[in-house]
Order: sequence, then C-alpha cells, then structure tokens
Amino acid sequence: MAVTAIDVQVDDVSAAVALLSAAYGWAVTADEPGFGELLAGDLRVMLSRDAMVDWGRTSGVILHDYVDDVATTVERAVAAGAELLMGPVRTDWGTESAYLRGPGNLIVDVCRDVPR
Repeated sequence: MAVTAIDVQVDDVSAAVALLSAAYGWAVTADEPGFGELLAGDLRVMLSRDAMVDWGRTSGVILHDYVDDVATTVERAVAAGAELLMGPVRTDWGTESAYLRGPGNLIVDVCRDVPR
C-alpha cells in the first residue's frame, strides 16, 4: 500500500491553495473556506482549517516536491508569494534542495536527485 493523501492544517486555506497552485503547479480539486485539495502528482494534498477530530495544532510537516529544475521552481514560487528559507543547495544525501514557506508556516522542499 502507498500513502496517497496527506492533510495539513493551515489557518488560511484559500491563500495556501492559491500559493501551492501558482508556485508549484499543483492542480486544484477543491477550494472552500475550510478545506482545499490539490493534486501533487499521485499525492492528494488536503488543507484543512479545522480537524474532524480535535487533536490540537500540528507542526513540523514538510512537503517534498521532486521537480526537474529546482532554480526555476524557486523563482516561480517566490513570484507567487512563497518565502525562500534556504537554497538551492546540494545536500549530502544526494539532492539539490530549496526550502520555501507559505501561508500558515507551510514548508515545501523543492528538490531533485543529483549524482553524488
């Protein structure tokens, strides 16, 4: 079995949907005030303002988006309103990565595998 969806809590669903679509080209399948959903390849990224079960606020989630051209993706993401936190850099685990922040402290690592 594979993980096919992830749900991330954000304060402003519409702003997060708009940024993820514009910055990373993810297809929007739902955009409502309390819930949004995008397709990032085979993964559904769901964005919720509130959880069906009250487990409190979550944090520490990073979405990793594998792309062909990290620099171009970073430029598009920054133009769409993402904040560049770090990169692009070559990591010691074999990727070129850049970390960006969007609404609600949503972090996306745009990366690609590179030869070591």
